[in-house]
Amino acid sequence: MSRPLRETWKANVLFAVLMLAVVALVVRLALLIRTERDWGTKLARGQELASFPIPARAGSIYALAGRRYVPLATSRQVPSCYADPSLMGGNDADRTKTAIRVGEALGLDPIRVYQELVRRDDSRFLWLKRDLTDREAEAIRALGHRAVRIQPEWKRVYPNEGLAATVVGFRRVDGVPGGGLELTHDAHLEARDGKNTVLVDACRRPLWPLVDESRIPRDGRHLLLHLDAVIQEYLQKAVTESCVRYEAKWGTGVVVDPQTGAILAMCSVPSFNPNRYSDADADRRTNRAVSCPFEPGSVAKPIFAAAAVDAGLLSWDTKIFCENGSYRAPRGGTIRDHHPYGWLPLTDVVVHSSNIGMAKVGEMVGNKTLHEVARRFGFGRRTGVELPGESPGIIRPLPKWDGYSLRRVPFGQEISVTSLQLAMAYCALANGGLLLEPRIVDRITDPNGQTVWKGERKVVRRVLSPAAASQALDVLRQVVERGTGKPSRLRHWTSVGKTGTAEIAGPGGYVEGAYVGSYVGGAPAEKPAVLCLISIYWPDATKGYYGGKVAAPYVKEVLAKTLTYLDVPPDRDVTFASAGR
Repeated sequence: MSRPLRETWKANVLFAVLMLAVVALVVRLALLIRTERDWGTKLARGQELASFPIPARAGSIYALAGRRYVPLATSRQVPSCYADPSLMGGNDADRTKTAIRVGEALGLDPIRVYQELVRRDDSRFLWLKRDLTDREAEAIRALGHRAVRIQPEWKRVYPNEGLAATVVGFRRVDGVPGGGLELTHDAHLEARDGKNTVLVDACRRPLWPLVDESRIPRDGRHLLLHLDAVIQEYLQKAVTESCVRYEAKWGTGVVVDPQTGAILAMCSVPSFNPNRYSDADADRRTNRAVSCPFEPGSVAKPIFAAAAVDAGLLSWDTKIFCENGSYRAPRGGTIRDHHPYGWLPLTDVVVHSSNIGMAKVGEMVGNKTLHEVARRFGFGRRTGVELPGESPGIIRPLPKWDGYSLRRVPFGQEISVTSLQLAMAYCALANGGLLLEPRIVDRITDPNGQTVWKGERKVVRRVLSPAAASQALDVLRQVVERGTGKPSRLRHWTSVGKTGTAEIAGPGGYVEGAYVGSYVGGAPAEKPAVLCLISIYWPDATKGYYGGKVAAPYVKEVLAKTLTYLDVPPDRDVTFASAGR
């Protein structure tokens, strides 16, 4: 290549490189300009717009009270105070002065108020204090500070305080649910706050609403319960009185309509006031009726006896030798009765609550059938109730059952059940043999009162034939009339029931002097409209611990009041001389 051509080629290459560099610089400059413009636009837009929350109201929880509903959980509007730290400016003296005045108005430490304002100086929203008194709200308004404002919000309140508290649960000040129906139904109860976005001037004063960038608040839905506030009060009072009188560690109670599975009342004592939930420890906030299983003791006897009869393995007239009060069973230890009995028909084994008689029922039935019966009646499985923390109870796998299980399970040892499981099992005896799913929520409505969900009776499975269930009810009626349930006899209604007293197991065996006294009762006897269970855990043994003493009289009281309240027609001759209603 000649010298002139080489010089021309180099000049062209240099020109091309220069042009590429110029293009790259132009593109880079354009990108920078666009980025700066977008940033500036966003900054300006943030300065000219302001968004204010529109608090939405969480749904309420209502209990029945006759033919009307009363609120167990609702919300009321209260004033709260917030600050916009970005409007404070960079003048430290102004922030200090504002912190002092706010602290005086709200009873807050001015130093902490100042520290928060400094720490969040680029924020547009900072809560200073929520749920103000009228005096505090007026003091803040009197300040007239553009960066310190009052914002109304909804506060959760529980008008009936501790009534059904462990069933209802509670909500924290930030709206987060803390147990009970508040937690399990949060998706329905939860509210979604709205937002009001407006154009503002340099002093953050509203100029024009921006509908497209605003959001309408959505209130929560309401829960209407089967729970009846009047019956709930009867139950809580009765369980509390027993726990206090016998100095028990805790007690539980359940009232249910055995024909539908509707829970009319449920309690755990001691309890708490959800308006002051932080004052109570976790134990008081626990619903032990669903979360704390225990050995049922003799209240399990009618269930296993009825199932054995239904299976055709024996009849209610089958005679069983009860060893005159003491039975040394092979691989089952020594089993004793409180009273010495000889030959008893199966009916009287249940009526007089013979452990030995039921141990021999176990020998006739066998572990496989006993295990099937326990599982069929819902033990060892959650009931499906709409409450958190439900325990399935404790039933060991069948391969681990031995001679001890064979003789102990039929009278309520070596298995553990919750109060609710036990109540639902008895409902099956009372309704013709159907195990029902317990129901607390009757229906759910939208904020306008329109029903969006309605519950229905749900049959889990048939556990007994109608004839076997009817026979079992007749035996339970005899328990009340001439057996261990005499303390629960009602004056105006026939009733059914069974006592139970179980030892409490510890790490090394049963704990000396520790018992659970229970009673399950229902009325009227032919077709119970109401069934009530009360269990008293670890009463002072020196004061009393048998189910017939610590639970039966209190179930009697709840049944009498509830049947009167529900206007259930009496079915007993009023000349019956028993004390009580």
